[in-house]
Amino acid sequence: ALMDLGRVRAGDAGESFCMTVLALRLSRAANGVSALHGEVSREMWREFYGTTEPDKVPIGHVTNGVHLVGWMKGTVRRFWREKYQRLNPAASDLDWIADANSRDFWTRVTNPDVLSDEEIWSLRYRLRRELIEFARRRLMLQVNALGRRDFITFDGFLNPDALTIGFARRFATYKRAPLIFDQFENVVKLVKDTGRPIQFIFAGKAHPRDDSGKAFIQKVIHLSRFSELVGHLVFIENYDIHVCRMMASGCDIWLNNPRRPLEASGTSGMKTTPHGCMNLSIMDGWWREGYDGTNGFAIGEDSHSPDVNEQDRADSENLYSALTEQVIPMFFNRDSSGIPRQWIARIRRSMATLASEYSTWRMVQEYTTKYYKGH
Repeated sequence: ALMDLGRVRAGDAGESFCMTVLALRLSRAANGVSALHGEVSREMWREFYGTTEPDKVPIGHVTNGVHLVGWMKGTVRRFWREKYQRLNPAASDLDWIADANSRDFWTRVTNPDVLSDEEIWSLRYRLRRELIEFARRRLMLQVNALGRRDFITFDGFLNPDALTIGFARRFATYKRAPLIFDQFENVVKLVKDTGRPIQFIFAGKAHPRDDSGKAFIQKVIHLSRFSELVGHLVFIENYDIHVCRMMASGCDIWLNNPRRPLEASGTSGMKTTPHGCMNLSIMDGWWREGYDGTNGFAIGEDSHSPDVNEQDRADSENLYSALTEQVIPMFFNRDSSGIPRQWIARIRRSMATLASEYSTWRMVQEYTTKYYKGH
């Protein structure tokens, strides 16, 4: 009887015990952690609920969120707090923390009458510069840890004026960390373009038993040390909260290219929005519902192929197209003052529509309303 609690087909001794089935049987309610994850889950568990129609499977969704203020870099936390206090002189720190989770706050502070393009661009340059200086220091520490005795300087690595693309998360294979390098020759041309330079900063860890994930890390490190990408691609070791916060604040673009629909939600890209770093992502997980066409960039369409190899090929091509046709031109389209007005308008839109919507504040309220209240 106990084993049957973990089986879709009770009494089938040939069926393995499944912890997910056990959880579904013993829970009052179940949900996915994004709209697409809810759809995939309803399709997966039709047999368990005794129906052939996914719409009749009682699994909903509550999209994940992040602790907004907690993930803000100190520079940015002070920046927004000062803006808030100008608008609300009598407010306390507790008021600021509460209001920072509201959509009204982000609508107000991103208004051009409150926050100028020049202020946003100055903040973005400062954050990018701080990240690059941090990355150079970490690269020196990494080399010293290897016992290298020859003098190596990293002052020439990374360009504070370059479009900086970040990838930092678990190196699970479905997240396809090296996907952009499937277009290696094209990427080399992009980083060598002195008029519109781009660069990449990677960080992350693989599970100790995930050999494929570790191979992805090895590939990125190899390219960063022994290819034409030296100085334009770096890998920061010992990924932790501090590294994530530095990258989420300092990068201009947050790259996310999982193999759809395997990303249940994803949260790393949610941490970037208060810093003015925008997402470039596959339409999977939270981005599938967060993206509205004006608040970041999408890779491909809202669909995927059942053929894994075909999907990888198409996603690689679509990623390169998004970079060359949308991201890079917009970032380097400057006015006479040297400011990318269209880019900054998109940053404003990203902050106004995503920051509060993908916070733990909203998430907990939604869980309370949908699943806890009245049960």
